[in-house]
Amino acid sequence: MAFITLISDYGHNSPYVASLKGLIYSKIPNATIIDISHSIIPHDILQTAYILKNSSLNFPEQTINIISVDTSYTKHKQFLIIYHNKQYYIGADNGVFSLLFNEKPEEVYAVNENLISQEDLFPDKNIFISLAAKIIHGENLNSFTTPSKINNIKQNVSPVVEENLIRGSIVFIDGYGNAITNISRKLFENKIKNRFAIFYRRKDKISYISKNYSDVSNGTELALFNENGMLEIAMNTGKAGQLLGLNEGGQIFIEFYD
Repeated sequence: MAFITLISDYGHNSPYVASLKGLIYSKIPNATIIDISHSIIPHDILQTAYILKNSSLNFPEQTINIISVDTSYTKHKQFLIIYHNKQYYIGADNGVFSLLFNEKPEEVYAVNENLISQEDLFPDKNIFISLAAKIIHGENLNSFTTPSKINNIKQNVSPVVEENLIRGSIVFIDGYGNAITNISRKLFENKIKNRFAIFYRRKDKISYISKNYSDVSNGTELALFNENGMLEIAMNTGKAGQLLGLNEGGQIFIEFYD
């Protein structure tokens, strides 16, 4: 069985997702299609990388992940196929691949130019699906790609660590309004002393790490480490992002006290 995931910024009020799926089933009738998200902020590769990174690790080996965000060939000069951790990733060299992996990916291939039209406005459908079909049908990658490297490098924003302070940022607001930060449990536990305060706004703070969203009363903000070990600011039965005025890119400060 062939597993293919789709992530895009198409939204749901358009024919584009249906067009992708229709062509996939035409070329790969036995495919199982997994919709990761079609609500990516347009051209937002940071959000794309975050969502794909935290979901693809659960997919079966040999899954093919098609990235339909910011796919202009004339702009980015390369379409890449990356094989890493026994999965394939297909997309434009727009910086998303430099954000997607914690380490250097194992195999990087550039799609041969003879397969690409400079005027193609929908390469996700017209090229990426054909590439997925070639992989699933067992064609050798060397017959339609060339070993390459990621040229467009974007830097993940890392927390700033000082003696008694961690300065992090919000990297994603999920569908529940939870504000997920780039501060890991490991980083927090390496710094923790007797007391701490998490400042999510200038004067608003949380001084306790919850284990569950229901540890506080309804409508109350909390801090916890999510399934992926990242600190998030949330609200029991409420949208923390909206109600607390939290946005992607906003700063989070943790002060530590003896």
